[in-house]
Amino acid sequence: MSEQSRTITIIGSGIMGTGMAINLLKKNHSVRLFTRKKKSWDQFSQEQKDLLNSTFCSQHLNLKDALEGSELVILCLTEDEVVEELFFAEDFLKASPKWIVDTGTTSPELTLKMWNSCKDRNILFLDSPMTGSKLAAESGQILFMVGGDPTQIQELKYFFDTCGKKTIHCGAVSSGQRAKIALNMIQAGLFQVYTEGFLLAEKDGIDSNTFMEIMENSAGASPLLSFKMRSVLNQNYSAHFALKNMNKDLNHAMRRARELKVVLPVATQLKPIYEAGLLAGFGEEDFCSLAKVNRLWNTKSFYKTEIS
Repeated sequence: MSEQSRTITIIGSGIMGTGMAINLLKKNHSVRLFTRKKKSWDQFSQEQKDLLNSTFCSQHLNLKDALEGSELVILCLTEDEVVEELFFAEDFLKASPKWIVDTGTTSPELTLKMWNSCKDRNILFLDSPMTGSKLAAESGQILFMVGGDPTQIQELKYFFDTCGKKTIHCGAVSSGQRAKIALNMIQAGLFQVYTEGFLLAEKDGIDSNTFMEIMENSAGASPLLSFKMRSVLNQNYSAHFALKNMNKDLNHAMRRARELKVVLPVATQLKPIYEAGLLAGFGEEDFCSLAKVNRLWNTKSFYKTEIS
């Protein structure tokens, strides 16, 4: 499609939603951000603040106002309960946008329910969960996993190419969500194994920075290792992907495993660790803050208490 300015509504102005808005504004699209409370732009650069405060961007507390006249509506929410509440609110589907794209991680069951409601109103719907966290959202380097008609994905190329580095068609509607749930379960498991490995090496007298160099030059290297474990070594737990959201996605994975009768002996053991992180008050921090839970469990006082 030829490049032209479009009116786009983003439902959810958190880390990912605002990052996508910035990139769409750079392409001269008109963006409406729906939020339940006004957001501050203090975390962004002056250039980003100028875009978000321009006449082409508006914040809305009223859902009807946010949706009016939009061609494309992007859902960028977390919990199923919040998605369902807003999607089936009186003003949402009445607005009749041409497109609705869900970029959050939503259960396949709710995804199909939303798709059927859109079909009844001749609204085109794609599930398109994303991965890449805060930095990818701000730099337009998101990976989108899309469920739906591939010809429809082409029609939204202007959105996917502006906000992402790659768009992968996964199959029919809800397949994007099913792929994302499995992906996040793997990433949660990888981080836990990295954390345990670093703790073992440290207890055995290996300097953590030395071990990081070894890991980054081995078959165990990955972007997850370099980003998350480097954050742990620097004791930086600011949220790029919050622990509470990874816990929510693990819940999706455990539910899918039960329904599909898939045995997950390692991934199942992650849940108590995440529950401990939430109880410790780390829910709003990045999920790499679970390193603090693992470290606590390896203190002498904790070990003696648990073993005795």
